[in-house]
Amino acid sequence: MDNYAYQPDDNGKPFAITRYPSVPRPANDYLVEVNSRSKFLKKPKFFKILSAVLIAVIILLLIVIIILTVQYYDKTYLSRICTSEECLKSAANLKLSLDSSTNPCDDFYQYTCGRWSKEHPNHGWFPTFSTFATISEQILLSTEEFLTSEETNDEPSPVTQARNFYKSCMDEDALDDLGLSVIFKYLKEVDLPSVPSFLTKSDDEIAEFHFDWLKSDAVIKKTFAMDVLIGFVVDSNMLNQSENAMYIGVPGLRCPLPSPFKKTGGDKSESAPDIDDLRRITNGNIIKFVLSTLYRNVTSKELKEDVLEQASDVLLNMTFEIDSLVANFSSESNDLQSQIVKDFQTRINEILRSDIKKDYPQILEKYLGFLFTGTNVTIDFDNDFFLLSQNDVDYLPRILSYVLTSSDIYLELYMWWVTVFAMIINTSSEIVEYIVKQTAPFYTGTAVLRSRSLDCSALVNSFMGMAVSYGLADRTFSNKTKPKVEQMLYDIKSAFMEHVKTISWMDQKTRTATLEKSKEMISFIGYPDWLLDKGALEIYYQGITLANNTYLDNMMSFIKLYVPSKLEVFRKINERNWSTDPLSVNAFNSFTNNAINLPMAILAFPIYHLGLEVLNYGAMGSILGHELTHGFDNEGRKHDKFGNYKEWWTHETIDTFEAKIECFVKQYDNFTLAGVEGHVQGKKTLGENIADNGGLRHAYWAYRKYVDRNGHEPKLPGFENFTDNQLFFIAFGSIWCETISPDDLESQIEYDEHSPNKIRVIGSLQNSKEFAQAFQCPVGSRMNPNTNKCQVW
Repeated sequence: MDNYAYQPDDNGKPFAITRYPSVPRPANDYLVEVNSRSKFLKKPKFFKILSAVLIAVIILLLIVIIILTVQYYDKTYLSRICTSEECLKSAANLKLSLDSSTNPCDDFYQYTCGRWSKEHPNHGWFPTFSTFATISEQILLSTEEFLTSEETNDEPSPVTQARNFYKSCMDEDALDDLGLSVIFKYLKEVDLPSVPSFLTKSDDEIAEFHFDWLKSDAVIKKTFAMDVLIGFVVDSNMLNQSENAMYIGVPGLRCPLPSPFKKTGGDKSESAPDIDDLRRITNGNIIKFVLSTLYRNVTSKELKEDVLEQASDVLLNMTFEIDSLVANFSSESNDLQSQIVKDFQTRINEILRSDIKKDYPQILEKYLGFLFTGTNVTIDFDNDFFLLSQNDVDYLPRILSYVLTSSDIYLELYMWWVTVFAMIINTSSEIVEYIVKQTAPFYTGTAVLRSRSLDCSALVNSFMGMAVSYGLADRTFSNKTKPKVEQMLYDIKSAFMEHVKTISWMDQKTRTATLEKSKEMISFIGYPDWLLDKGALEIYYQGITLANNTYLDNMMSFIKLYVPSKLEVFRKINERNWSTDPLSVNAFNSFTNNAINLPMAILAFPIYHLGLEVLNYGAMGSILGHELTHGFDNEGRKHDKFGNYKEWWTHETIDTFEAKIECFVKQYDNFTLAGVEGHVQGKKTLGENIADNGGLRHAYWAYRKYVDRNGHEPKLPGFENFTDNQLFFIAFGSIWCETISPDDLESQIEYDEHSPNKIRVIGSLQNSKEFAQAFQCPVGSRMNPNTNKCQVW
């Protein structure tokens, strides 16, 4: 009879039955007859010696084989550990952040980032110190080094201009010498007096005073690129991205000049005064200081105290009333409508006559006339139109009612103050020191100020980012880094599209359109192709004239070109193009271009160049996935593959989608943070939370595609016991490590559309089956709750 036995596989597990023929049982080899033993013992001495030598040789050979085998396996083992400089840096960085005493299934953020704050102390340059801030810090230091380095003969003129710009910012003596004269120069340019008429006119003169506030609003906008009472911009037509449109309504454009109020929040302790009272006191002090200083400079006299107090009260009240009005109409508004200029003008006047028994004939025609004077564009009031949200439609009659019932002397005072305040922080050291001291209560975190050299470096970068990028750009980027990032994005997009094909809540029509939009989504990675072309860079900065000792004038050279250049593209055809500087440590999805923007600055350690692709996909890949998913979140889904704002999903799919995303709203509404009042706002942070969750999932499956193509990667030194899936999630968590004060967290929860970093990590991973499997988190643990996991993408 035949015998059967289990043949084990490579893992020692039986997988097949092998058939063997019947054979006689062999004798026991170790059983030897007694006669045989005695014969051996009687052999000559020579044979005994020979046998001993042979045994010694065999033992020696065995030892050599064992040594060689051990050496071979040591080399094989070592070859499975990445020892590159990038891997060693990544291993050290992660080790300095990980809190191994925390169970990753209890609090993965603490597990990944528990030691980050201790090992990465904030030296005060950033109110919140994070992984992203470490990159910004390095960019700032590199910018300073570049701007202070020796000029070369072959560098393009914009680079020389950037160095001169930096020198003008650093020349504090020149600022003190210029004093307030530069402010008076720009007041004159916008037809405003050196000191407001409220301070110089008699009561009789005030009664007869007339001020053209509408012209002043338009002129200030063209000169300082800021909205005062009326918001206006020419931008791509959201309903047809190939052309431009006019938008009018709620102010949204702030002056690009540096502001003394870099941060709000302040001391929120129980002993601190009410923040609104503190802000009013601070603003009042600054107003009175600036008014009295400029009045003294112009008239060589001291301003009467009662006049000063009255002017301060008027400005405080007007600022509060106008800011409140703007805030009431600044909430998110999804609707969009087009209105012919003349028709909308008629509609506004009908409302004004009804509300205040006044009107302003041809107000919009006059306003546009002031704005477009000096450009190559003529507005056709009978055919050109505005694009407006309902907030814009409601705001304009309200602000016009306010203005038409206000005194002209008050309106001039307000316009004067807004203009002066935009410039005042950029003048003499005396004024700067006073304002910094007054605004100190509004700063949170450490009170360490950056050196002026770093502030000037940041300023030059903000105004001349392309010129600075020319100097800092890696010349090998296009050949080395960019193709790898493009492949990563391709993998993520492929993972997303494969997922879309399996979605059950989406009908076929919407699915097809979603896949088409994904295919049409383009990317801008690193820096524009023309950046390293000297001639192209000089064309980009054409028209800019800079000196090395006129700091405010240098900034104004850029600002004064901004609005006219935007106005002049009104009739031009739009093309999808770069919309950020390469040195921005950020990434974003441009809905109107259906494009992902990934500047070169963010492609830096510790977010990229991490040595292993599992780390790159976990860190940078999750960011790319986040931006891709944004194109299909609660706002991105309203833009089609061309970027046009339209309804391109079926009503049934929209209803299902809206129902499913409520899961995220409820989940994030329940998140609170120790020592911080309130809870995360699930509705306000919805779009970002959808992008976080979807982006992480698609980055994970994109990495699995990488492994399928290339096989498993070597181990990270010090992390040999971790699987690649575990390392992926550790890399994801590590990019959100930060040091942040409770005050800043409260402000973030109240105002920011992003969830706090800790919640971004925990919320996304609670919904990740792949994470729970990687760390074997039991159902019911905090990181793998016994609830339905939220998912749409």
